[in-house]
Amino acid sequence: MNIAKIITAICTLLFFMIGADKFLAFLEPPCSLENSIPTTIWKIFGILYIISGILIWLPKFRKPIAGFFAVFMFLFTVIHLMNNTYDIGGAVSMGILLGLLAWDPRFIRGKKNHPDNNLS
Repeated sequence: MNIAKIITAICTLLFFMIGADKFLAFLEPPCSLENSIPTTIWKIFGILYIISGILIWLPKFRKPIAGFFAVFMFLFTVIHLMNNTYDIGGAVSMGILLGLLAWDPRFIRGKKNHPDNNLS
């Protein structure tokens, strides 16, 4: 199993967990911005997270989803900091993982796809 699949699996679990939390509110402490975001938008975010947790496994969608949500997580981290709230650990760590998937550096592709292995 290559590192990209492991990162994708972790991100999928996080997408599902965060998406379900938008409907069931089980994560503690709750997001400090929850009361400032309209409920409809909050639910749309939940649906987007859950759908993205599925689509990220399709190679065609992996980079666009990872890139979009890496930027999304960065923006919400900035919004949190601008509002003097500091519950940003999840967004920062998920943003980094998604950034790695979007960037796709050589070390996460695994040995099989390593360019040096194609030298004959």
